[in-house]
Amino acid sequence: MSSLNTPLHQLFWDDFIGVNPAANRLQYQVKTGLPTTRKLLAVDAQAMQQRLAGQQARQQFVEFAQAHMHDQVADQLFQRLGNISLVSASIFDLGENYHLVLDKLAHKAVTTNQLDPLISQVDWLTEDLLKLVNQPQYRNRTASGALVKDVKTALRFLGVESLQLIIPVYGMRRCLPHATDPFVGFKTRLWDYTLACAIAARRLAEDSAELPYAAFCVGLFHPLGHIVVTRNYLRTYQQIKQEELLKARDERNNELTDALDSLEPDASFLSNSLLEFAEILSADISSRWSLQHLPLCQTLDQLAEGIGFNGISPLGRLVQQAQVYVQWQQLKAAGKASTADAENWFAAVNLTEEQLNTLARTNLKRLSIDL
Repeated sequence: MSSLNTPLHQLFWDDFIGVNPAANRLQYQVKTGLPTTRKLLAVDAQAMQQRLAGQQARQQFVEFAQAHMHDQVADQLFQRLGNISLVSASIFDLGENYHLVLDKLAHKAVTTNQLDPLISQVDWLTEDLLKLVNQPQYRNRTASGALVKDVKTALRFLGVESLQLIIPVYGMRRCLPHATDPFVGFKTRLWDYTLACAIAARRLAEDSAELPYAAFCVGLFHPLGHIVVTRNYLRTYQQIKQEELLKARDERNNELTDALDSLEPDASFLSNSLLEFAEILSADISSRWSLQHLPLCQTLDQLAEGIGFNGISPLGRLVQQAQVYVQWQQLKAAGKASTADAENWFAAVNLTEEQLNTLARTNLKRLSIDL
């Protein structure tokens, strides 16, 4: 768990997901290996039914069913997230050649001629780039205004500097979850947060000795683990809920059936799971990309280890500063971060007044190119 895992950091993810601060918080607790400590849900439910009556009792019964079901969710989720092959399969497969393109873009003297043979082998990326250059603002660059059908021509129009933004963005955007019900708007908020962190890290790197492209990529891909935790939690929850519903219906336990039917995935449990697993999974996923020149995995691994701001690389510090600034901005907009909170958080990552002023003047909502 990273050194950013402070109450304010947790507050950010709670606000991001929509945790109700007044509700009972479901803590992540793994009971794997201790099956005798947990009775069947139906057995426990029957005993509780006998003790409770009335409307308040019904609410307590629903909360009991939710907490009890999450015991099973925690066990299965822990097993899923421990299988890196399964985890990697739960996001879009960008392809080995895409990772080679990312790595090639980290070379200071890279040319579009060097990129062309690699990009041409990534079908989805080739298609996306051709769609981009065939938008009106690019088609006007040709004498005839004809459609561009050759990716080499497309790369020449865009240029390496733009490609260092476009190609990582297109890859990360492909990895975003499609459906995150009942957490409405999760995908949009995650994309806004991801892009803001990437732009902020790149801008800070421009005033340092670090490569802006590397800072942009680390900032952009650091939420990979958040995507897989969310997706696997939702899948695990729905699977276990369906199993328990079938059992309750078979036993004709109408009260338990109604209670289970009313339940939805829990925001506090998801928030705790993100804090527990997301950062290390981001590092594990990127380690399978076998990048040689782009220090993505190494930096994400440092951020996940929790070794402290002063113990990580200069690139890791820039990304951590970007995370802090963006998270503070969003909490401030939600009215959930005080001036004292901001001062303490900025001090923890050595964000200077000059850096804060620079970021305040930077548009963190969009890149300077049309995507």
